[in-house]
Amino acid sequence: MSHRELLAVDTTARTEYPAEALAHLSDLNVRIEPRKATSEEEIAERCHGADAILVTAAHVTERALRALQPKLRAVVRYGIGLDRIDLAAARELGVEVRNVPDFCITEVADHAIGLMLAAARDIVPGAVNVRKGRWKRSDRKLHRISEGIAGVVGLGGIGREVVRRLAGFGVAILAHDPYVNRRAAEALGVRLVEIDRLLGEADIVMLTCPLTDETRGMIDSEALTLMKPEAILVNTSRGELIDEEALAAALREERIAAAGLDVLAQEPPPEDHPLLSLENAIITPHSAWYSEQARYDLVVGAMRELGEALRNA
Repeated sequence: MSHRELLAVDTTARTEYPAEALAHLSDLNVRIEPRKATSEEEIAERCHGADAILVTAAHVTERALRALQPKLRAVVRYGIGLDRIDLAAARELGVEVRNVPDFCITEVADHAIGLMLAAARDIVPGAVNVRKGRWKRSDRKLHRISEGIAGVVGLGGIGREVVRRLAGFGVAILAHDPYVNRRAAEALGVRLVEIDRLLGEADIVMLTCPLTDETRGMIDSEALTLMKPEAILVNTSRGELIDEEALAAALREERIAAAGLDVLAQEPPPEDHPLLSLENAIITPHSAWYSEQARYDLVVGAMRELGEALRNA
């Protein structure tokens, strides 16, 4: 295929790439064309003629994939999660789907710990008080981190990095991941348990799992009733893991202590979103992934995956 020109459409409309990134395509006759597309309709309409498409937030549905046949051979995501790509349809159509699995792992793990500390130490309300001229802490009862139990849901790359950081706080660590065996968990210094036990025993619950049919809405009203009143929930994965109405009610009624969230089901959220008015909910704008190094590595990694996918096509 390298003898004919291959078209890769970048749906993020990116136009500049580091030389290190383009080096992964040097043996291929590839033209990368920016065509901004996010929705199913935009993908179907604007990516005609593509041998491959590069996506970030785009919804690559079965309809979009079929609209780009018979030429489309690969979808490469700038990122880790593949929940917006119809993987079953891609397999049926012979479209290879790739991601950048080592992207932003340290950044997201750092951010998760930052949200944990901010929530556990009530840092944001205290800082806001000082800025407003009130030299006082909030009235929330805080608990020593080192005497607690942390629960990590998902032991992929990010989850393992979170575990390594948690170990430095002297906490006992429970984990839930149906795809990890007990020996691997023990090598990390964690105890594998069922999700209900984790929720019931953990003082800090860290969500580091992908969004799948099994995990969608896993933190619902029933799950929240299992958690301790002093428990903190941290989510740096996908907003759809949580029933946000149920979480807002649990926080408002102090059935759990606090939440630190980098992701929401709708981003940005509507102005009347129930979590936005709660002092014990810390929300950051899906920024856990970001560092200058991660941004650079992402483009290099995506071009590496694009080159391998096109060579396989």
